Amino acid sequence: MINIGRVIRSQGKSGELRVKFYVDKAIEFPELISLFIGEEGDVKEYRIESISEHGRAYHIKLAGVDSLPAADRLAGREVFIPKEQFRPSEEDEYYVFQLKGCAVLTREGEKIGIVADVQSAGSSVILVVDREGKEILIPFHSEICTEVDLMKREILIDPPAGLLELNEI
Repeated sequence: MINIGRVIRSQGKSGELRVKFYVDKAIEFPELISLFIGEEGDVKEYRIESISEHGRAYHIKLAGVDSLPAADRLAGREVFIPKEQFRPSEEDEYYVFQLKGCAVLTREGEKIGIVADVQSAGSSVILVVDREGKEILIPFHSEICTEVDLMKREILIDPPAGLLELNEI
């Protein structure tokens, strides 16, 4: 099972959920029939009745979740799909779960930190890197992030002058 998102809250009175996915382009929604919701090791499968995009989140109606109280019980829970439902990534395309936890190093080998999160900024993607408790934002662009090695769990960067100091307060 792959953790692909989180139920943010209930949406409306008929049991719809507002869900934020951790992945971009990872789900071919017409092919997605069900989701697993819960905590790792304790998940329940729900058949999807409808799904629609709303900004950066999705409104999802699940079979058997037909009231506001039923939807409220799922708020804050994680969303999973079986690994076999995940479509393979294209070359130079990565999923958020693949990047989270990767070490970020300069080409010279200086450790910058660990990817704590990945955020969308319009058409750009930003790595949120934890550097000893400080947050550094690094654009996930091929000119800066020159090499991604998922086997080693490393991202090599060639930052322009001042980028690493830009976020320090």
